[in-house]
Amino acid sequence: MKPDFDKIIDRRHTNSLKHDSCDVVFGREDVLPLWVADMDFPVSEAVIGAMKKRLEHPVFGYFTHSEAFYQSIVDWMCRRHAWEIDKDWICFTPGVVSGLAMSVQAFSRPGDKIIVQPPVYHPFYYVVERQGRVLLYNKLIRGEDQYFMDFPDLEEKLKSGAKMLLLCNPHNPVGRSWTKEELQRLGELCLKYHCLVVSDEIHADLIMKGYLHTPMASLSPSIAGNTITFMAPSKTFNLAGMASSEAIISNPVLRKAFFDISNGALHINMGNTFGDVALEAAYTHGEAWLDALLEYLNKSSDYLTNFISQKLPALRLYRHEATYLIWVDFSALGMEHKALQNKLVHEGGLGFSEGSIFGPGGEQHMRINIACPRSVLETAMERLQACRF
Repeated sequence: MKPDFDKIIDRRHTNSLKHDSCDVVFGREDVLPLWVADMDFPVSEAVIGAMKKRLEHPVFGYFTHSEAFYQSIVDWMCRRHAWEIDKDWICFTPGVVSGLAMSVQAFSRPGDKIIVQPPVYHPFYYVVERQGRVLLYNKLIRGEDQYFMDFPDLEEKLKSGAKMLLLCNPHNPVGRSWTKEELQRLGELCLKYHCLVVSDEIHADLIMKGYLHTPMASLSPSIAGNTITFMAPSKTFNLAGMASSEAIISNPVLRKAFFDISNGALHINMGNTFGDVALEAAYTHGEAWLDALLEYLNKSSDYLTNFISQKLPALRLYRHEATYLIWVDFSALGMEHKALQNKLVHEGGLGFSEGSIFGPGGEQHMRINIACPRSVLETAMERLQACRF
């Protein structure tokens, strides 16, 4: 049966961060929440069925990751991304952000320089700064309808002795699915200057029609040997609450160093029973559900793009290549960022992710999560139009 993504599911009072924290984040409970990057869709029946089956056994003690768990990841990377990996390259991590933090801990020291490419997913900043490392900003270049990497500036940052680059591939929030050529150039520069690439590829499966995801580590053995890749079913299959993700590390020296932190120092390499069950079921049986989701998201993206282009032409959109998050530029309105946020919240009743949290270049932008029933998105656009920008 085809998934019903139009169905409205009331997530209030379920301890949903997205729905039950609006009063804290926006100062009122009744905003339409299109901020946190999870989906308001029911998960695949294959995942629910696998979890129900596991519930038939009454014991939930310590466990190990099964061969089927690892094989489901290997097979998924091959089928969806044409990336041949070995199961021995896989390390468990409870989340991509925790994996980034462990990488900073494992492969750098306090005072070391780490490159990020803003505007970018805000945890990139605090996993660096809260561990006493120094952030270097290699700001993205804003083109007419998409963003680009600033390679001359990147090389200058690398020459300064940066130890690590945190890559967002695909990029959140600007929606780029970096091309093979862009990633190749970045990978070769990082090899030249001995800078480790830590690649957040959590949105790898959420690619819009006409675009392609290239795993950084798939480019060549040498680039793979200098890359740590993080992926997860959490964004793809709406399983963020399962706390189950994977690090893929072909270099055995890097893999051991990462494992020494995740297992030896922090002892968080196990996860939980249902996270394992959900991951394996999603990667093994969830492909048809994902294909239906992508069809729905593409139509939602087209709807939002057409609505804003036709009815709110003062707002600027960028080419939406990946993720279910759309980056909207309000800067032509000439409003100070805080005033813009207040207008959206208190006049429009809209809860978007405000752009300044994504760092330099994010001001006067908003990130809109379109992973909701179409009727909800239509209501959001009507409220946006009613703000009379």
